Amino acid sequence: MRTQLRVFLPLLAVAAIAAGTRSAQAQSPRVLYTWDGAASVDDWAKNFGNNDVLLNNNTAGQLTIIEIGATAGADVAIRDGANRRLEESAATGGLDLTGLDYLEFDLGHNGSGPIDVQFYVQASTAYSYVSLGPDISVAPGVNTYQLPLAGLTYGQQVYIRTLGFSARDHAAVGNVVWTLEEVRSAGTPLSVRDLATHDAGTSDGGLQGVFANFDRGAILGNDGNQNQTGLSHDAGLGTLKWIDQGDHGVGDASGAAIAYGNGTVFNGNSFNERLTDLSNYNYVTYRMSATDVTGGGVGDSIPVQAYYQTGTGYTYQSAGDLSLVADGQFYDLTFPLAGLSNMFDVQFSGVNLGSHANDVTINIDLVRYSTIPEPATLALLAGGLAASVALRRRLR
Repeated sequence: MRTQLRVFLPLLAVAAIAAGTRSAQAQSPRVLYTWDGAASVDDWAKNFGNNDVLLNNNTAGQLTIIEIGATAGADVAIRDGANRRLEESAATGGLDLTGLDYLEFDLGHNGSGPIDVQFYVQASTAYSYVSLGPDISVAPGVNTYQLPLAGLTYGQQVYIRTLGFSARDHAAVGNVVWTLEEVRSAGTPLSVRDLATHDAGTSDGGLQGVFANFDRGAILGNDGNQNQTGLSHDAGLGTLKWIDQGDHGVGDASGAAIAYGNGTVFNGNSFNERLTDLSNYNYVTYRMSATDVTGGGVGDSIPVQAYYQTGTGYTYQSAGDLSLVADGQFYDLTFPLAGLSNMFDVQFSGVNLGSHANDVTINIDLVRYSTIPEPATLALLAGGLAASVALRRRLR
């Protein structure tokens, strides 16, 4: 990631972010399941084990798991659906718990004594089974059990396919009725998330899952499909790089829209990139540059829109438009996220380039989400492009 840049937004805003926070990943803690009394059990089911169970949601606020196996007290594991991340959303994909500290289960049973339980997740694109710490003795009655996420890798924490608990053999207690009242993600979310740095050694050969989303004909070398053709990694700069063509059709000079998922690996399609929870943040900053390939349009401005596709319908939302000067310098383009909905259900996010006459080389150095509202940033957005250009000139 480049450390030297010219700023597009006020220098005070950039300095405050750098001094007041540290680069990390985070998302919002929330209730994942609470079983509100609807007929559905929200895709929870037996995962494995020697006991058999019946599940119901007949009591509002409770998932009831009734052991019915012929071998009383045999082991059994229960989990949520592989394509169900949380109760309130039907969007399929992985649960993003990046940066959080715990999962919490409000769990108990009606047995005569404690039962050893292993809490677990199946995570990453490999669907890896990961224990959330050592076995815990779960007492009769409902209690809260807090499970650390510290043992998960980044790739596991950002993409959890299932979560659940495995009751060990409890023949001495016999068959029991389990009650699961709520499952939550917990912890203090961090204030900065670097979704992509494109540094050497990062995921996907430095591309970090980015792909051409629409208006793909603008990307020189793209084969017309939603993939990474035409995109490259500049190891020297530590950036995403492509040539965005000017007039690439009959009167079509619109720029391309590139998309990010959760910042891991594209792997031939976008499923492993979805979904990303960005609900904790107030701003997104794209550190990027544009260089006129022909040399004839140096200083021209290219419209840049930050956009989101959210929810099951991939609803398109714009975070606003800014201008990127095509002079080869890196600028921080910061967009406020206020007013955007379903940000815990982000399918894709990215930048959509507007029309430009000449071919330009685009480099993206950083995609950063932050929570700190910057008065200087808000003033700039209200004041328009002229103030930022004047500031840039003063900083030279």
